[in-house]
Amino acid sequence: MTQNPIWSLPPEPPPEKIADLAVSLSVPPLIARLLWRRGIRDSEGGERFLRPSLEHLHDPFLLTGMEAAVERILRAFEEDETIGIFGDFDVDGVTSAALLDRVFRRIARPPVCRLPHRLNEGYGLSRAAVEDLAGAGVRLLITVDSGVTSHDSIAYARGLGLDCIITDHHETKEKLPDALAVIDPKQAGCEYPDPNLVGVGLAWKLADALASRGAGERDDLLADLDLVAVGTVADVAPLNGENRVLVREGLARLGGTEKPGLRHLIRVAGFAGREVDYAAIAFGLAPRLNAAGRIADPAVALELLTTESEERAAQLAFDLDRANQERKVLDASTLQEALARLGGEKDPGAIVLASPDWHPGVIGIVASRLKEMFGRPAVLIALDGGVGRGSARSLSGFPLHEALERCSDLLLRHGGHALAAGLSIEEERIEPFRERFRALFREVEDEVSSPGSLTIEGALGLEECDRTLFEAIGVLRPFGPGNRKPIFLAQGVTAPEGFRRVGRNHLKFRAGRDGLLMDAIAFQVGHEAADRWREWGALDLAFTLEENRWGGETRLQLNVKGVRPGRTA
Repeated sequence: MTQNPIWSLPPEPPPEKIADLAVSLSVPPLIARLLWRRGIRDSEGGERFLRPSLEHLHDPFLLTGMEAAVERILRAFEEDETIGIFGDFDVDGVTSAALLDRVFRRIARPPVCRLPHRLNEGYGLSRAAVEDLAGAGVRLLITVDSGVTSHDSIAYARGLGLDCIITDHHETKEKLPDALAVIDPKQAGCEYPDPNLVGVGLAWKLADALASRGAGERDDLLADLDLVAVGTVADVAPLNGENRVLVREGLARLGGTEKPGLRHLIRVAGFAGREVDYAAIAFGLAPRLNAAGRIADPAVALELLTTESEERAAQLAFDLDRANQERKVLDASTLQEALARLGGEKDPGAIVLASPDWHPGVIGIVASRLKEMFGRPAVLIALDGGVGRGSARSLSGFPLHEALERCSDLLLRHGGHALAAGLSIEEERIEPFRERFRALFREVEDEVSSPGSLTIEGALGLEECDRTLFEAIGVLRPFGPGNRKPIFLAQGVTAPEGFRRVGRNHLKFRAGRDGLLMDAIAFQVGHEAADRWREWGALDLAFTLEENRWGGETRLQLNVKGVRPGRTA
């Protein structure tokens, strides 16, 4: 929980509008109010949000480049050409490659898959990868979750006689690579209605377009929505529009997946026999899949998602779990060193740190932690032989792809989107890059959203926090970016039974008011927070309402997101 967050309570929507929306959708007024604050103002939008359906998906041929891509792939099938798939080392890139690998194998056209190695190659399509694919006999190269900024490598591939199809969701530059087709909803001139699909979503749309032309069965594609859910959640994509449909449908299939690799990954992550929801992916499956690309070889994760062998899947899942444990140790040591380098500054401005001792596979995670802790964009750079590989994380209001473009003369390479990006830089240019990056942030600092800000949906009494309310809120699932779990306010509560330390940094207590008591837990607040809260006496709690399953029992509890001094009635 972020310390001293900013709390905001939006103005109440028009009561008559909320009443009309509640009646038209047959939902309680509270749900209508939550929908209104998510930009849903009519029954049609409400129906699509509350009951997302595959019928709501857009025609894949609305994507610029889709027609040309499908025609070329069908020709490759007819002429029995070898197709190459190049992905990325993160979960989105791995699931994208795994999905197309499965699609092509089902129609007896097994592709050659290649993922970049983070330590040896870095991000993006390299000349070495192009040479490997060409040497394997590839005549058609399809990139997934990558390629839209790989001008030189695409030109090199063309020179070797490869036709290239790019599928990517990252921000584009004014000039696109010279590929046969570029499928990216963010490219200029593309009028696709939903620009928020990630790499695996676009790979699925490509497969869907192929199935509509007779190459594959759509029923098989529906079974692959489990991969789409994993990749979309891992990439922290907004859960509205098509992403909401794809993730909801994918989650419904994930718990009963027929893919041995996903089943064994769910088991080692501790979710066997439990609901596999957004949190299970974000905190269980995704970190383990990512661990391969961070400190080992992403090919391990790709094999896990494509193997049909139960024995091999069990071994690969074990290997990824072990790699994830190693990654956690590296995370912790890197974070401690980064904090020591900051020297206890309360406001260091935009953070740019570099070290030859850091592992390039974990600097993105640590940059994200620093961003959350300080409310400032963070760039961490791992140095090796005079060249640094950096990972950047930012906040709403300071788009990284724009900031890095304004620093492009100081960088060897860069790419990404508004909130996350990667770069490479020569060591001697780090200091001028730091100065310019920090100056760019100062230009917009007052307009940047703090990661600790809490948007409160409304005040509730403890007596209202019951099973009926919990189930009513459940119709808004899945929660995530673009559809955050509702945060409510409980005012003037006390902790009559005191606070109990849990784990290394958590506190549990029973929140009380007007004779009612309810379980509450506050994560990552530090045990010392209990002394401060005890002095306050009365507390205002910002919280989400959640289930706690323990010892065979299921009870509702307040998951505390913020605490401030309160007043008793």
